[in-house]
Amino acid sequence: MRELAERIPIAKCKHGFLYRIDSRNLNLGVYRQDELGFVGIRLKMGHRYLFTEFHWDTGPPFGTANPLEVITKCPIEDLAEGHIEREASQYYENQLLFEWIDEQAAKLGISPESE
Repeated sequence: MRELAERIPIAKCKHGFLYRIDSRNLNLGVYRQDELGFVGIRLKMGHRYLFTEFHWDTGPPFGTANPLEVITKCPIEDLAEGHIEREASQYYENQLLFEWIDEQAAKLGISPESE
């Protein structure tokens, strides 16, 4: 991953805001302060799902997301990729967040995931 001059430093990233990012797997992501990363839609082996990439400033080997532009505030408070229902031991993806990110990508005319 190349280092970008226009990258927004981690100290200036705002929790709960959607960013256009340059990363291995994501073009868009909502910044999560608690994770120091961006949750967005990833495509892997034909399957699309929520995935977090960490801000470049967190360093190697996991800091792969370069935020380039703040887009808008996300209206969804729950920014987790998903949740496990303990009684049923079932994993549920955060469908509301997934759909909102997908809608924003369509409005912007870009793919939310990197190809």
